Amino acid sequence: MEPLITAPGAYPDIPNELYHGREICPAPSISSTGLKRLVGHLGLQTKGCSPRHYWESSALNPNRKPQVQTDALRLGSAFHDALLLPERWDDRNCYHVTPEGFSRSKTKAMAGDIADADAAEAAGCTIVSADERDQIDAMVKAMRDHPTCDALLTGGRPEVTIAWQDAETGVWLRIRPDYLRDNFSCGINVKTAADASFAGFQSDVTKYRYFMSAALELDGIEAVLGKRPPLYVHPTVEKPAKGWAPGDYLPVALWTLSDEDLEYGRALNRRAIRLFADCLSADRWPGYADEPALCGISGWAKKQMDEAIEREAA
Repeated sequence: MEPLITAPGAYPDIPNELYHGREICPAPSISSTGLKRLVGHLGLQTKGCSPRHYWESSALNPNRKPQVQTDALRLGSAFHDALLLPERWDDRNCYHVTPEGFSRSKTKAMAGDIADADAAEAAGCTIVSADERDQIDAMVKAMRDHPTCDALLTGGRPEVTIAWQDAETGVWLRIRPDYLRDNFSCGINVKTAADASFAGFQSDVTKYRYFMSAALELDGIEAVLGKRPPLYVHPTVEKPAKGWAPGDYLPVALWTLSDEDLEYGRALNRRAIRLFADCLSADRWPGYADEPALCGISGWAKKQMDEAIEREAA
């Protein structure tokens, strides 16, 4: 299969399904999602993070399993498209909204609606309920009604694929910024959150390592387009909670990352890129510990025990 990308550059018309579904570069490439899969926090091994875990789910594995579309992924993609690519909602080949009160158990009363949903699903459409569509519309409206947020998502282009070769290792890297502003005033990654407050989003930044994605995006924009945005912003809308009704307030927050956070991201990215290059070169994708490796008491636990021992000895 011919690669979609043959030279470093910015490519505005590569569909999301191809970007995530196959290798689009002339040699194995990796995105921030893959880099996070290769390494854990602070270079420590964590669940689901190792070269073998990356390989299993990558295009390098000829027998990889298709990604399971969870409700979170389905609704996140639907919201993303409604906000940034609304034309996909106008295309009946992309989304199908079931009517209010839809239930597959109502085999007689809703036979026609069930048949329509089955046909849409078979054709590759994402199925969204009427209630889910109301929530998506409300989140989009909250962001577009926020003057600063709306301004950030105006004057640019969504979903531009950027690919380049790492100067140190030569491996291909790729990013897909949610929104690339024409004036390069900031990098942008739109988020939904169960809790969009400072504490809630700080937890998400740490847990999902948004700082790694942000650092790679800024480096990629600079490498390919010659300009490095001076700021990185996460326009974030709080997801409707239980008991929400159309018209209720949905908070929107514009959270930025500090230069220090971005440097942590660059450091972890650099470690992961080197590891990716080494694994490609050796054609070896190790797991957690393929050979005996030391793993004992955590530093935190040792500190707690030392303090307890000192108190007892006093």
